[in-house]
Amino acid sequence: MHKMTNDIKVSGEKRLSVSRPSAAPPRAFTEAEFQTLRIVSDTLIPSVGDFRSGSAVSKFDQLVTNAAAILDKHFDILTDLLEELRTTPQTEMWERLKKLEAANGEAFYVLSTLIVGAYIYSDEMKAELNYPAPHRNPPSLFDAADELSSGILDPVMERGPIYRAVE
Repeated sequence: MHKMTNDIKVSGEKRLSVSRPSAAPPRAFTEAEFQTLRIVSDTLIPSVGDFRSGSAVSKFDQLVTNAAAILDKHFDILTDLLEELRTTPQTEMWERLKKLEAANGEAFYVLSTLIVGAYIYSDEMKAELNYPAPHRNPPSLFDAADELSSGILDPVMERGPIYRAVE
């Protein structure tokens, strides 16, 4: 039996093998930042025909906040960019975003990922795209027995337990 251990200790705290996503961004967006996000969203995802614009989805503020929590390591880039874009009129935003993408692709990537992520995960767009919600699809008792009797777990059982201590 082999035992793998993790000797790395971080100031007495437990070390997780997988980081947990943040539940909230480092701070709440201001109303001015939300307004700039709405203008940028509607510029990147304009209303065309039956398709709603980027900010026209319900719970837009909450969805953008959730997306910002996931992108929390880039929050400073995002808020600096929103401050920079704040005074850009909506009629000039497309040209400004094209210049931003050419000059600072990383900042544009963070901003566009935030907006598209919020839009795609809105209830309206998940319904429109017929996006399946995560769900369990356990096998029936007979399917599970057939799979296990095929020997699929034999190499794992022969190898024995392997784990990484999280201390």
